[in-house]
Amino acid sequence: MRSFVILNPAAAGGKTLKVRKQIETFLKKNKIKYELYISKSANDILSVVRQNITRDFSNFVGIGGDGTVHYIANALAGTDKNLGYIPVGSGNDIAKNLGVPLDIEKACKVIKKAKTKRIDLGLINDQYYYLCIAGAGFDSDVTRLANETHFPIKGPLKYTYAVYKTLITFRPKTFHIQYDDNQTEIELMMMVASNMQAYGGGMKITPHADPTDGKLDICIIKKMSKIHFVKAFPRVFEGKHTQDPNVEIFKADTLRIECDKRADVFADGEYICSLPASFKVLPKALNFIVP
Repeated sequence: MRSFVILNPAAAGGKTLKVRKQIETFLKKNKIKYELYISKSANDILSVVRQNITRDFSNFVGIGGDGTVHYIANALAGTDKNLGYIPVGSGNDIAKNLGVPLDIEKACKVIKKAKTKRIDLGLINDQYYYLCIAGAGFDSDVTRLANETHFPIKGPLKYTYAVYKTLITFRPKTFHIQYDDNQTEIELMMMVASNMQAYGGGMKITPHADPTDGKLDICIIKKMSKIHFVKAFPRVFEGKHTQDPNVEIFKADTLRIECDKRADVFADGEYICSLPASFKVLPKALNFIVP
């Protein structure tokens, strides 16, 4: 079993290049047959996977953050190839959701065993796949700021900083929402369409989401005062925000969102498009290597 290993040098501010030798030592120690490729851009990740998908590689392994495996997944969706993850990013939420160790040596051992789980994928506008969570509204503004932040902070601290800074100027927006056979128009802070439970460095926005149930978990957070939001926000790390009357969560097969103002959609921490956008779930669309 051979692995095509893609190292993203842009992940975590260049941290991946610093641990390259360490990772290769563990790959060799575990007798993993691999070919290493240093990616040049997000589109390069997509193209190099597609170029090598017909070769004798069983596994395509990403070294980097959630964005790295996001683009690999977009090339592997619907195939019988396996996606592996050696998480060296800032948030590593996909790894946490699927139980992939954050320790490099342990992550390499998981790749060696190559145990897989067939998971669902989200799909935006019938074109863009995502593994974890897609959102629009306040959380997208937060993600954009977190991605652009160059302060030496990472994980939950970076997202918490971005949350409070974004809140200073943020205004709720009116969303027109259609899901399955239902539709409504409502003023919201934000909404997400989740395939997994947590994002943003560990925020359990949809604590009961399951990437194998063939459903999207939709969370909408209605308009609220900034004081209310500041008090409620910390509870999201334990998934207890669901007790707030301004929070609603439900499952759906399909979703379409429109907005009265510009609102961007981010998925797996990556910019996808601006609203309007359609979402659906593709059951059992990808083999992911898990412990």
